[in-house]
Amino acid sequence: MMKKIFALASVSTLAGLVSAAAAAGCSSNDESKGSASDGGPAPTQTRDGGDDTEGREPGRGRDDAPSCMETKAIDMTQFPYARAKRAANACTTQELGELSAYFRNTAQQSQDIVISDWAKTVSEGCAACVFSDGRGAEWTPILTKDNKLDDVNRGGCIEIASGKEVCGRAYQHVAECRLEACANTCDTAEGFTQCLGKVTEIFSGPCDAAYKALERDCGADLPKYEEACRGTTFTFEGPVRAQCITGGAAQ
Repeated sequence: MMKKIFALASVSTLAGLVSAAAAAGCSSNDESKGSASDGGPAPTQTRDGGDDTEGREPGRGRDDAPSCMETKAIDMTQFPYARAKRAANACTTQELGELSAYFRNTAQQSQDIVISDWAKTVSEGCAACVFSDGRGAEWTPILTKDNKLDDVNRGGCIEIASGKEVCGRAYQHVAECRLEACANTCDTAEGFTQCLGKVTEIFSGPCDAAYKALERDCGADLPKYEEACRGTTFTFEGPVRAQCITGGAAQ
């Protein structure tokens, strides 16, 4: 569905899990509060799909409408993960810009994101590093299914930044769990966006186990990893840079 596809890539809804949780008072780690960046301005100019929930009563969104959030615990083991693929110099900074431009222009026109067309905006080597179906031993930054965007491997960049595969896996699990908590139960784009903003309820409710694993496996330096993986406009930009431009080398 289009609402989920755009959320997968849009900084305005997903980037900065730590900053979202800290702003809502969810994290128990004081060092993380307010530390992570959401990656800069996005088309809606809204931080993290709901960072402005700080100070609201638990269970309240931007209005008093009933929440469509999943209430049952979500099993994070259902979400797969593979170690991050690294290929230094597979892409150039200019090619990263081309990838972003394609997504922005296509999304603004409410057109389908066709992977075969998207891949043609860059060289074959770059496309091979950026796109894959997620069935290999290593994951690329963008995962595809049936020639469409299926997922953004933000955990891969976190894995590289932290030097810990377990941290990257935990981060990807939380990102997936947050989407899962809203995508299947919210019928409208507005409800979906409001649901994503309920970070306190999500991370202490259906994604409680996933979020606790994230805090345990990534530790107090997680905001630094998020900062290293931030994008300018879209969430895939940080992973593409880390995996396909620098290949994990210091930037």
